[in-house]
Amino acid sequence: MLGDHSEIIQHLNTARKHADQAETQDNPALYREAIDEMAMAIELLLRNSAEKEGEPYRGSDA
Repeated sequence: MLGDHSEIIQHLNTARKHADQAETQDNPALYREAIDEMAMAIELLLRNSAEKEGEPYRGSDA
């Protein structure tokens, strides 16, 4: 697998941390960081699903 579960969890935890900081520090730029981390976690999940099913992952530009 390209991204194991711990890497996915790490991205999700980082996203949560950025979102919390964006809210408490009134820093909208951190929301973008949170979104980027969530997108990476989703991308890893999609790659792993495709790999598990034996199909090549085509990504968002397919």
